[in-house]
Amino acid sequence: MKAIDAIAGGAAPAGVYVLTSRAKVDSVRDAVEEQGWRFFHLDGTTIQDKLSFLAATRAALELPSYTGHNWDAFEETINELSWAPAPGYVVLYDNAANFAEAQPEQWDTALSILQAASANWAAAGTPMVVLLRNAGRSVPDLPRI
Repeated sequence: MKAIDAIAGGAAPAGVYVLTSRAKVDSVRDAVEEQGWRFFHLDGTTIQDKLSFLAATRAALELPSYTGHNWDAFEETINELSWAPAPGYVVLYDNAANFAEAQPEQWDTALSILQAASANWAAAGTPMVVLLRNAGRSVPDLPRI
């Protein structure tokens, strides 16, 4: 998969992108894991608000059971990931438009945390890439890959 090869090869820096590929989740997972990176899939089909986002993220990222159900706890854990050590991380967030269109202000908070986490991980030498698929018009300024 060209997008994953570009990311893992350093051609696309860590960050948050709109993924235009329609590749199956398993294909993306295989390409990421082939690079030795950790893959997380967040299915946004049922995410409509902050609480459903936090619950889905908690399950998808296998966050520790002690993780709180608020933005501060999410921000702290997404910037740690000590339970999932890897040389790089890819989060594929499918159907991101559901949350973005239902709760734009809460979506902006989630997106901001994901962008900051990607930057923090990059600064620490471990790339994190978040790929938003089916994001609708909620992310017009994000680069496409």
